[in-house]
Amino acid sequence: MWSDRDQEGGLEAGAKYLDQGTLYAAKFNADGSGEWLPLTLDNPAIANYSEYKFADPADVLINSRIAADAVGATKMDRPEWGGVHPVNGEVYFTLTNSVSSSSGRGTKTPLDAANPRFYRDEKGDTTNAGNVNGHIIRWREAGNNHAATAFTWDVYLFGAQADAGDDVNLSGLSAENDFSSPDGLWFSDAAPGLLWIQTDDSAYTDQSNCMMLAAIPGQVGDGGSKAIANKAVPANGGADQTVTTYAGQAATPTTLRRFLVGPKDCEITGITETPDGTAIFVNIQHPGENSTSATNPAEFTSHWPDGGSARPRSATLVITRNDGGRIAL
Repeated sequence: MWSDRDQEGGLEAGAKYLDQGTLYAAKFNADGSGEWLPLTLDNPAIANYSEYKFADPADVLINSRIAADAVGATKMDRPEWGGVHPVNGEVYFTLTNSVSSSSGRGTKTPLDAANPRFYRDEKGDTTNAGNVNGHIIRWREAGNNHAATAFTWDVYLFGAQADAGDDVNLSGLSAENDFSSPDGLWFSDAAPGLLWIQTDDSAYTDQSNCMMLAAIPGQVGDGGSKAIANKAVPANGGADQTVTTYAGQAATPTTLRRFLVGPKDCEITGITETPDGTAIFVNIQHPGENSTSATNPAEFTSHWPDGGSARPRSATLVITRNDGGRIAL
């Protein structure tokens, strides 16, 4: 049980966090179903795990990744932000990417239906391999009950460059809405159903800077199954591997549109709005972070927000419409 409204403060306020309830990890099955697996010593898979002996319930919570491995939970590609659709209750989670040369998706970590892509992306003299552009997964709890332990899922959007091949650009992204490495994800309160997506990217920044997109998502199951042909997958012994996944309906400029692009070498992260939705607040984090000097303006990669020869600074944007109306698509 978790409450954030305790007015007592001090130890009493601190004692309430994670002192009741059960921690679960998700398993995304190949058939589009899923289940929540309890991470407790009452679970035989944890109590009898051969690779690690859990000392007590606290040990399970502290080493929750090991406990999740013990029960067979799905390893995901860098989960970042999550959000609940305010209209239909479906849950969305950004999976930013997985390109680690030693253990990244398809390199050491095998492909699966919920993390189905391995491909190579060239940027200058560098080739990234794995799930380079990331994706957004979503699920619907059984009976629309968030206490359920079963769910159905699909991949809402796959990040990709618009001119990538069909086995990479699986969501049909175009020049109006292609993106890479989704990170921030937030549903508007003032415009229910409007989803904001923010990126923290280095793979697509040779073409564009990090960005924020506005989306009107459908629902789980509005697309269909899709077979992805992955080439020369190291985790598959270097052989090609076809993985069947479940993808949401293709994006269009009506349902997904780029809203803003940040300055060079920044991350777009953090968003909120006024209660009436007429102003939104967006964070621009560490512009110019790849500058080779902190003191020589000639070596700054960005001079935002002041321009000229100014040192780049993080800042928060306040965005309003010229007519004072609510911000929406």
